[in-house]
Amino acid sequence: MRYIIGSDKYHVVGNWNGIWKAQVPHKARHLLWRLCRGCLPTRSRLLERRVECTLNCPVCDEEIEDELHIFFRCAVARDSWSAAGLSSVLHNVKYQQTNAMDRIFAVCSNESSDTVGRVTMSLWCIWHNHNDKLWNDNVQLPRQIGRHAFDAWNDWYSVHKLQSNNVSGTTEAYLVRWEKPALDRVKCNVDVAFVSGSGRTSVGLCFRDNSGHFMAGMTQWQQTVISFVEGEAWTLLLAMDRRS
Repeated sequence: MRYIIGSDKYHVVGNWNGIWKAQVPHKARHLLWRLCRGCLPTRSRLLERRVECTLNCPVCDEEIEDELHIFFRCAVARDSWSAAGLSSVLHNVKYQQTNAMDRIFAVCSNESSDTVGRVTMSLWCIWHNHNDKLWNDNVQLPRQIGRHAFDAWNDWYSVHKLQSNNVSGTTEAYLVRWEKPALDRVKCNVDVAFVSGSGRTSVGLCFRDNSGHFMAGMTQWQQTVISFVEGEAWTLLLAMDRRS
C-alpha cells in the first residue's frame, strides 16, 4: 500500500500538510482535500466521466461549472468571500493560479493556519449553498453565506481553543452557572435557532426577576436566515420593546 500511495501515478505534489493543519472542522478540511484531489462532482468533471448533464453553474447560470468557477469566479462566491472578510485573500496577486488546486496550495503555503481555516470554512459554505440550490432550489444571499462562514468559524475556533488549552477537562467555562440579577433588576436571556432548509430564523427570550422567578417570555420567527450575531441583536431589540 505504501508503494502504491507513494507512486508517481497516484501522488499529487502540493502542500497537503497545510490542508490538514488548517484550523477548521474536519468536514471542511475533507472538502479541501476532495477539491485538490479532483474528487468534487462538478458538472465539467461529471461530463469527463460520461455523465450527461448541463454545464452551466446552477447558482449563476453564466459560466461552465468547474472548481475554479464554483469557489473563485462565480459572482455569488466572490461576494461571499467579501462578506466573510476575506476579500484581500481572494484578490491577492499570489493566488491567481489557473486552477483551484494550485490556488489552495498557494494559500496554505503563504497564510497562517487560522486564515487557511477561515478560507476553508468559506469554501465549505459556498459548496453547501451550491448543493442546496442544486437539490432544493434554495439559495442564500452572498452576505448570508459569508456571515455564516464567519460566525461558524469563530464559534468553532473558540470552542477548539478552550478545549486545547484545558486538557484536564476542568475549566472555568464549565463552572459558569446562571446567576440571579441584582435586587430590583430583571435579567433577560435570549437565544436563536435555525432550522436547516426552512429559510427561517426563530428566536426566544425569557425574563426573570432577582429571585430567579419567571416573569415573561416570547418566541418569534421571521422568513429569512441571518447570522447568530444579527439574530441575537434582533432578539434583544424585541426584549427592549417588550419591556417598554
